Amino acid sequence: MKSRGESFESKKQPQKNGVVFRTPKIPDGKYFWEIAKTSKVLDVNSLYHYLIICRHFGKTCIAAEKQGHVIGFVTAYIPPGSPDSLFVWQVAVDEKERGQGVGLKMLTNAFNNLKELNIKNMDTTITPSNQASINLFTAVARELNLPFEFEKEFFSATTFGQNNHEPEILFHIGSGF
Repeated sequence: MKSRGESFESKKQPQKNGVVFRTPKIPDGKYFWEIAKTSKVLDVNSLYHYLIICRHFGKTCIAAEKQGHVIGFVTAYIPPGSPDSLFVWQVAVDEKERGQGVGLKMLTNAFNNLKELNIKNMDTTITPSNQASINLFTAVARELNLPFEFEKEFFSATTFGQNNHEPEILFHIGSGF
């Protein structure tokens, strides 16, 4: 039996392009942080944050690895009060690996890996100008053959104070809100 905080065994799912999708390990947090930092589009959290995500929420996250190097990640968790939903915090793919479907595969793997926990929905927030993320999550909904909605304001621009941040709109895949 695993002790509290011990990382889960990795579920490795190799793909034809040499990318393996697996449960992240604690040391992967530094690679998540580096990919987020170099993405130039994500809100970059502290390195400590990514280490904690890998340790505490590893079962709900995905690391994409190619030739022994982490090339992408999904950080996600099951929100309190919504045991049938997976909330995706961040998705990132190394710039050299973009456009090959890695993001789509990571998200569908994250969702499908959690069916044993009765996960039926996937949520995330996206700013209205982030067309790439809107396209990605629309493709995920189609791949999973689930309905999606993109309408509800999750955080208004004023919630972010003086940070000059667009509102975050809830993108919901699955049954109704």
